Amino acid sequence: MDERFEAAARVRRPAPLLGLLVLLLAVSVSCALGPSLVGGPQRGEPTPTKTLWPTFTPIGGVALAAGGSGPLGPQPPGVTVQAPGSEAAQAEATATVSGEEGGTNLVLVATETPLPTPTQILRTPFVIDEATPDVETNRPERVSGVREAPTPYVIVEADRVLGRRGPGTFFDRVGEAAKGDELMLMARTTDGEWWQVCCLANQPVWVPAELVSARGAAEELPAMTPAPSPTATRPPPPAPRPRPTNTPLPGPTPLPPFDIARGPEFPVQRDNGLLTIWARVYEGQEPYTRALPGYVLKVLRNDTEVSLPAQSSELEDSTGPQQGNYKYNLKFEMVGAAEADWQFYLATPDGRRVSPITKFTTLGDSYRNLVVYIAYLRVR
Repeated sequence: MDERFEAAARVRRPAPLLGLLVLLLAVSVSCALGPSLVGGPQRGEPTPTKTLWPTFTPIGGVALAAGGSGPLGPQPPGVTVQAPGSEAAQAEATATVSGEEGGTNLVLVATETPLPTPTQILRTPFVIDEATPDVETNRPERVSGVREAPTPYVIVEADRVLGRRGPGTFFDRVGEAAKGDELMLMARTTDGEWWQVCCLANQPVWVPAELVSARGAAEELPAMTPAPSPTATRPPPPAPRPRPTNTPLPGPTPLPPFDIARGPEFPVQRDNGLLTIWARVYEGQEPYTRALPGYVLKVLRNDTEVSLPAQSSELEDSTGPQQGNYKYNLKFEMVGAAEADWQFYLATPDGRRVSPITKFTTLGDSYRNLVVYIAYLRVR
């Protein structure tokens, strides 16, 4: 403990406030102790007075810094700290006059303040759960005796193997297997050249034995006699159906180049059996019209053609005032027309129709429709 403390006396000028407090304390002590110290004044004699410096009691309880290096914090001027147990601490601490008048020293006895005891942190020990033993409760009992042989199978050795409906290359193909594929064995041929396996395209097929390698008890598989060639019993293939030909749809009927500009009209009533058809074939608008030559009238009586070879002229004529002064450049006449159904149209000399079809009748009340007028105008 003595080595941890070091006494040091330092002379400092006290601060004004501290000096005032010390002075008041000294005066109080002097007034209280003065008569007892000097024996008191004699009655009738003036008592000599002597001002004594106050005596101070060492103050304990000054805390030291950690490790005993000194008191905690700075000390005021004129205060000296002594370590407990030293000679200065055992002796009476007194205040002495320093080199300057009025200076004091205050001696304090420092005691060690124990550091607070650190709180102990209780830690719960980490307990590792013991592993639950792995006890199998559903393990099947070992079966004694000879175990059943695994299902035989084949491994495809070729790059590609075709599966067929029967043991032969003349049977239809069902599917194919690649190299390394495993297929279950089902049967074999008596000569051992073909294996029946499962499955390609979801059905059993036959594969050549030379293109696969068998695994397992393949010799215990049932042997099958190869079926006869399907070519002997297979019906001949049906004749190929003829490919349908694309029949071109009928295109739209082209409009004829002539429209009916006037008619049919029946300007004159006649009952002598003579049929007359006046026709005008032209182009342009009045007064700039032009007669068109080279056209004929196709006439049918009760669906029988009764046409004449006469063609239209490039010159126009008139029917005269009694027949209405109609212009025409093509005329058809037939004796003994009588009662019938009629059709006629404008056509080229080779028979190509170039105008709409006109129909009329000479039956019953229409018996007098023996004079007909029509005008064809070329518009296309």
